[in-house]
Amino acid sequence: MNERLAKILEILEREKYCTTEHLANTLYVVPTTIRRDLKKLEQQGLISRKRGGASIISHDNHNVPYVVWQNSGNTAKARLAKRAIKLIPDGSTIFLDASSTVIYIAELLSPEQNVTVITNSIKAALILSQKNINTYCVGGKLVNGSNSLVGTLAGSAIASLSADIFFFSSQGIGLNGNITDFSETETQVRKSMIAHAKKSYFVGDSSKIGKEFMFSVCNVKDISGIICDKEIVFQLEE
Repeated sequence: MNERLAKILEILEREKYCTTEHLANTLYVVPTTIRRDLKKLEQQGLISRKRGGASIISHDNHNVPYVVWQNSGNTAKARLAKRAIKLIPDGSTIFLDASSTVIYIAELLSPEQNVTVITNSIKAALILSQKNINTYCVGGKLVNGSNSLVGTLAGSAIASLSADIFFFSSQGIGLNGNITDFSETETQVRKSMIAHAKKSYFVGDSSKIGKEFMFSVCNVKDISGIICDKEIVFQLEE
């Protein structure tokens, strides 16, 4: 995907709907070019074109294509990843889930930290392999679009392992402290990693605050901490 298409996705993810004229003015190109770009994005199933503009397709009820993850909110996610890296002692064993936010942690890890990573993310594993970081990729069913491994095989592999720290994200974190997601299979992987890690940290930007989905990952009371770009005041039940 070229840089302009990625930028269009980023703008639509942030503003939800934009006119062709607005996109053209923002990106300093003619409307004809934007219309051509929007057609390409629509063919990939990433946006919905409407009269005079386009909107991002809501992914609340199905798996999000990685290309959307990769090009939305990347600056905020990189900042959160930098904070997460500071929590990792040298020589640690780390669980990483397959969320887009956590992939930024994989990108920042250094071979000098002498860490071992266990992940269900094909993308994270490839990034880590290029840096010669000791990496284990759990087995399981490959989810098209998100490049994650899930299911019984993944759960069995995780159950036989343990980690010092688990970093994960999810689609929503409610003000009641419940961390939830729309994917049942991704939720099961995260629950298993939480159960087999000494410490677990939720990593997510403020766009996830106040959102709740069908499947419960955990409550904030069950994990070690939250890494977010905004302070969250929870109304936890006693």
